[in-house]
Amino acid sequence: MGMSVEEHFTIREIREQPQAVRNTIEDKEQFRRAGEEVAKEKYVRIFITGCGTSYHAGIAACYALSGLAKIPTLPMLASEAPFTLSGLMGSGSLLIAISQSGETTDTLRAVRKAKDTGADILGVTNFSESTLAKESKYLVLTKAGEEKSVLATKTYNAQLAALYAFSIEYSKALGAIDDETAERLWRELNRAPDLIEKVLKTSEEVSKKASKVTKLVRDAFVLGLDVTYPTALEAALKLKEGAGIHSEAFPALEFRHGPISLVDAASLIVALYPPMDRKDVHEALHKVVKECRDAGATIYAVAIEGDEAAREVADFIVEVPSFEGLFLSMLYVVPCQTLTYYTAIAKGLNPDKPRRLVKVVRVE
Repeated sequence: MGMSVEEHFTIREIREQPQAVRNTIEDKEQFRRAGEEVAKEKYVRIFITGCGTSYHAGIAACYALSGLAKIPTLPMLASEAPFTLSGLMGSGSLLIAISQSGETTDTLRAVRKAKDTGADILGVTNFSESTLAKESKYLVLTKAGEEKSVLATKTYNAQLAALYAFSIEYSKALGAIDDETAERLWRELNRAPDLIEKVLKTSEEVSKKASKVTKLVRDAFVLGLDVTYPTALEAALKLKEGAGIHSEAFPALEFRHGPISLVDAASLIVALYPPMDRKDVHEALHKVVKECRDAGATIYAVAIEGDEAAREVADFIVEVPSFEGLFLSMLYVVPCQTLTYYTAIAKGLNPDKPRRLVKVVRVE
């Protein structure tokens, strides 16, 4: 490859995430304004759409919007949306469309189809002059800066930050949460850049060690449950794209319904443990992970600091600071990104330019 680790855009951009998040959330006024404008319309249902990484950010946002605003919120793949939107959407519906570039063909098709039904659009993009920005009734901008690697890393966390910030302000404007709750959530969100910085240091150390093993695995299965499931989807995509590993994401309980039969000594399990205060879901995931360990799989765990159950089964573990559960994807994705990066390097791959992939998917 002829490149040192420091020269890859991927690792630089992974390390730029704290600043990307900080830049995005510091403009609190844009989220207050968008939240109040959207709340005035009294939407009865919300759909969130995007492709790839942007879609995964949307799924994570569904947990926050449903949990805070108490409005039915459903994710929908942009590539499938044109075939299903007409029966689901209409006036009274809001489509939140997410695209880093604002030019993704499938996402723009979904936007236009939604508008044809009478739905309104909230665009979330990194570019204020993009087509998505121009086609949206409401706009929320991420401020991640240019991302040169094909792998989306810092733009994903900036999207999460923007979607979470909007969720707070929208829910407050609706009266679904009070001012005190909104202030508490903002305090948590404002902690994110420093916490990501902290997680990065540990993640890189652990991922470098793990890569000596993960470069040899045949399959990877990423298990999440509840608030960690959206991160599982993003982690599996990253491992496919960047590390060239066949990888799939599953809700941990669903994994027992067939896929667990594939687990053996050539498998990697990336286990994303829910917070320990969510006792039932934490224990449920842990039982599945133990079954995978007993089948000979390598376990790479991400868990909240002090999680003894995760430590017990993990070959490699990244422990992250305690954080608001609805926003946990911002921290949990980092160890998955670094694992992808260092596994790619160990395999002699260039993660900046995965084969057959482009940064912006435009299809005629």
